[in-house]
Amino acid sequence: MNYEFKLPDIGEGLTEGEVVKWHVQEGQSVKENEPLCNVLTDKAEVEIPSPKTGKVTKLMAKPGEKVQVHAPLVIFDIEGVGGGTLSAHSVAASASTEIKSSVAVAEKPASSSVSATPAVRKLAKDLGVDIAAIKGTGPGGRVTEIDVRSAVGGTPKAASSVPASSSDIKIPFTGIRRKIADKMSESWRKIPHVAHMEEADLTALVQLREEMKKEAEQRTIKLTYLPFIIKALVKTFPEFPMFNATLNETEGVIIEKRSYNIGIAVSADQGLVVPVVKGAGNMDVWGLAAEIERLAEKARASRLEVSEMQGGTFTITNIGPLGGLFATPIINFPEVAILGVMKIQDRPMVRDGKVEIRKMANFILSFDHRITDGAQAAMFMNTFVKHLENPRTLI
Repeated sequence: MNYEFKLPDIGEGLTEGEVVKWHVQEGQSVKENEPLCNVLTDKAEVEIPSPKTGKVTKLMAKPGEKVQVHAPLVIFDIEGVGGGTLSAHSVAASASTEIKSSVAVAEKPASSSVSATPAVRKLAKDLGVDIAAIKGTGPGGRVTEIDVRSAVGGTPKAASSVPASSSDIKIPFTGIRRKIADKMSESWRKIPHVAHMEEADLTALVQLREEMKKEAEQRTIKLTYLPFIIKALVKTFPEFPMFNATLNETEGVIIEKRSYNIGIAVSADQGLVVPVVKGAGNMDVWGLAAEIERLAEKARASRLEVSEMQGGTFTITNIGPLGGLFATPIINFPEVAILGVMKIQDRPMVRDGKVEIRKMANFILSFDHRITDGAQAAMFMNTFVKHLENPRTLI
């Protein structure tokens, strides 16, 4: 019996998905819930499991091709069932239900204790590398793509599947990487970027966070500096609403947002993703810390839902943990601005005529010069820094 599996709506407002790669081929038998393919929707790459047990008779799209929601994705020959083709209505309904309940397939199979995303597992399998023998360098010991490629020098299962060490490696420019490229190119083409840098004395903030660590442990919450940075932004936006806005070029209007939905750029195995902290203005520091941790963990495990990456009004990119003094972040179009956070370091500073060692950090605001000007950016940053340097007003 033929089973026409259609691409279900696996995200809010989704109209199409790009096939990144197939885990099966025509003529191959698959079991229910085994991975079929990876599909890219907006900035989320999700693994689509098989809704049934059967044999794949036809793949309806090649990697890099887009498939409309409710359009055929895979044709199966269902084992042990004869006659007819399932109706489009029944297939779409069942597929939608099954995918929504199983699209966030466990990050690792029950049979393995190795922490790795499905994409990394597939890469290890393709390269003939035993993933269980790899020491992960990612958060929590997670095995990353770099770890797998570094292990290629080991004993492969099939030499023909591993590129020779002296040959160039061709990496398909598809999936998340191409999606990021498209968005960055669009932003750079459309927006005249201007960067304004200010430094902040975070000595008091470092001390306050240290004092709050014990309570954070009791709450089992990882308390970073980001919640305080968001609170400082939320206190700054009412005075400078143009920075928490989006531009609708079609209608020719600037939309000042009254809600504060702060995107947090997260580097994950599949690329840069930006989950959004919704309603940040209604949260205290603890609520923000818990939500940031929840979203970051889902991002690194490739389990973010599309809705969790939509609706942002302002973005933060935290470069500090990796080092660096200055950067020029690219705005997350159609937003108006993005804040780059650099590392905290000891610097000699003059206070009341005396040189003191203070905890200093640089903050870079990239903004859309069509929407606002340098003077407003300078005042915005001055106000933001004032709030950040008085952290007890943020809790």
